[in-house]
Amino acid sequence: MLSNREEAPAQYQINRHLLAGLVRAIDWFDNSLQNVRASHGFEPVHRTQSLILVHIASGVDRPADIAREMGLTRQNVHHMAKELIRQGLIEQHADPRDPRRSQYRMAEAAMEDRNLALQTLVALEKVLVERLGLQAQDISAVRRILAADWGPEIRDQQELDDLLNQQARDK
Repeated sequence: MLSNREEAPAQYQINRHLLAGLVRAIDWFDNSLQNVRASHGFEPVHRTQSLILVHIASGVDRPADIAREMGLTRQNVHHMAKELIRQGLIEQHADPRDPRRSQYRMAEAAMEDRNLALQTLVALEKVLVERLGLQAQDISAVRRILAADWGPEIRDQQELDDLLNQQARDK
């Protein structure tokens, strides 16, 4: 790893910012969301819990689906959800599609928080568009890119090299 003061070699300078930018974007959205929630008197939640709440509020309600979307295990999601249940933010019920499984939903008492969170996320997108000088279609393109199927994760160096070599041959 490079120290903070070392410059990356030229061939890495462009590519190294995508992951850092994605992480910074998540930080900006979540910190802003948490700040707005706090200004309305809502208790702050852990980052992972916040992302679980965003998924539930957006209609992803099964622990397995939340885990898949977030790259977590179902056990991790259940563990984080316990505190959200304790705080009265979500409820856990049997999934009517498959009673052997569970699903989460926003607790009735948390609907004000849910609505505030969803309104805040929409407002934050508008602020972002304005601050960055973007057009509506730019945000739509980002949404499409992030929602696209990026394919399976790369398993090892050999697979990465094979994919890069295939791309070079295809050009």
